[in-house]
Amino acid sequence: MYIDIDGERIYAAGRLNADNESPPVVLVHGAAMDHTVWVYHTRYFLHAGHNVLAIDLPGHGLSGGEPRRSIEDMASWLGGCLDTLGVGTVALAGHSMGALVALELASRLGTRVSRLALLGAAVPMAVSPELLAEAEQDSVTARDMMVIWGHGSAAQIGGNAVAGIAIINSALRLLERARRGVLFADLSACNDYVAGMQAAAAVSASTTLICGQEDRMTPLKAARGLAEGMPAARIELIPDCGHIMMGERPEATHRHLVTALL
Repeated sequence: MYIDIDGERIYAAGRLNADNESPPVVLVHGAAMDHTVWVYHTRYFLHAGHNVLAIDLPGHGLSGGEPRRSIEDMASWLGGCLDTLGVGTVALAGHSMGALVALELASRLGTRVSRLALLGAAVPMAVSPELLAEAEQDSVTARDMMVIWGHGSAAQIGGNAVAGIAIINSALRLLERARRGVLFADLSACNDYVAGMQAAAAVSASTTLICGQEDRMTPLKAARGLAEGMPAARIELIPDCGHIMMGERPEATHRHLVTALL
């Protein structure tokens, strides 16, 4: 569905049914990605009778506007979006950059966030100067670096349980759809975010960190450090999986996500 937020036409996959009193599930995508990374999970929540919103951030996917330049600005925008939609309590999840946005927003909303799931999260989320430089040029190399470092070993040689669908190529096609400048803006926002541990300490929601065992972008050690700084956090590990877990291990990711949010 399309909604108007401060003059920007924004897209969100899912629905909001006013008769459904359970907290809606809100899903936030990662850098240069969009709502389609959540298609498997969105369909499940809808089929199970839950309200769900997989929102394209401004400048991403089917949403208009310009990408926000900091995690704080993205969180402010998302909070305003929920207010505009009349959403009170939410079950919130984010992947990678979206995990930082969800973390920052959860620290601000307090008890309005009933449950929180952070997928592929780390604080700080440092980005290599080489990747930032390539992303600034919107180069093919930048996208190659993202998919090579963002996937585990099995995905590099196939690894999809569904015949004929290449995990790596699917991720590349998604990154190629992003508008020029979006990847650099998103990676810079992740790299510049320094308030993560302060935000973590302020989160009151029951939190699950979902981690890939082979994640080289946000390694398990960093996730453990983040979890230790949160009042009520636990870690779920997905074996033989890298950073972009929704594409690599959709079933395992889904099981952890449902347990975390419902």
